Amino acid sequence: MDINRSNMQTLFTGFNLLFQRGFEAVPNDYLKFTTTVPSTTATEAYPWLEQVGGMREWIGDRQLKNVSSRKIEVVNRDFEDTVSIPRNDIEDDQYGIYSTLIAQMGYNAGKLWQDLAVEALVSNPKWIDDADFFSTTRTYGEFTIANKTTDGLSAENYAAVRKSMMEFRGHNGRNLGVIPNLLIVGPKNEATAFGILKDRLQLKELTAGVGATDNPWNGSAELLVLPELSGDYEDLWFLAATNGILKPLFVQQRKQPNLVSLDSETDENVFCRKEYIYGTDARGEAFLAFPHLICKGGAAA
Repeated sequence: MDINRSNMQTLFTGFNLLFQRGFEAVPNDYLKFTTTVPSTTATEAYPWLEQVGGMREWIGDRQLKNVSSRKIEVVNRDFEDTVSIPRNDIEDDQYGIYSTLIAQMGYNAGKLWQDLAVEALVSNPKWIDDADFFSTTRTYGEFTIANKTTDGLSAENYAAVRKSMMEFRGHNGRNLGVIPNLLIVGPKNEATAFGILKDRLQLKELTAGVGATDNPWNGSAELLVLPELSGDYEDLWFLAATNGILKPLFVQQRKQPNLVSLDSETDENVFCRKEYIYGTDARGEAFLAFPHLICKGGAAA
C-alpha cells in the first residue's frame, strides 16, 4: 500500500470499524446488577447513599437524615491499551493480520465496565458508615442489615439469605420491600445454583428414605454466572435485588473508550521507529452502593 494521508485515513477507518464491532460484541451482564452514572470531574462525591427508607406519615416536622459529613468519594481511574504495527507491514499490505488484534482491543475496551463492576463486587471496602460494606452488624437506625454470610451456596442457605433480605427495615422502621431476584455465582457454583433455581423437584430425606418434593425456589431468581468469580473467588455467591430503581453497585463512567492513532509520517514513532501506534483509553470506577440490596455468601481464599 502506498503510504499517504488518504490511504492511512482509510486504514484507520477500517480499524475503527473493527474496534467498534469488538466493543459492541461484549455481553453487558454487569448492567443486571449495576447502575451506570456519568462523571464530570476527577472525583465524585455521594453523600446521599444512606438516605433510604421510603415514605412516612407526616406528623410534626419533617424528619431529616443528617449525612452532611458522611459521604463516599469515588476517584476515577485511568485505563489504556496500546498496540504498534510495523510500517513495513503496512507498505507490504500485511495490515490484515492485525485486524483481529484491533477487534480484540475493542472487545477488551468494552469489557472494562464489567471488569470494574466485578472487581468492586468481590471487594469489601468501608461504606458511608465506616463499617465494611458486607457486614453482619450494620444497622439502619435500630434495624440490622446483615448482608454477609460465610456459608456456602445451598438451597437452605439461599432460602435463609432470601428471607433475611426480604425482612430488612429502613430508618423509619418500615419494610424496605427488598425482593431478591438475581443470584450471581462463578463456574464452581453454577450446577448448585441451577439446581436451586431451575429444578422443578428437589431431593429431600423423607421418613421412608430419600424422595423428591416440589422445589419452592424454582424460578425465584435469575441466574448469572460470572467467569471472573473463579480462583480465589470461586466459592463466593451473591443474592441481589435489582428490579427496583436502584441497584446495589454503581459504575461511574468519566470517559468511554475510543480508538486513536499515531500514524502521521511526522509522528516520532513513525519517523524514528517506523511503527504506527493505535490505542484506546478510558476513565471511570465502580463501587458498592446499597448494602440492603445485595448479600455476599461464601468465603474468598
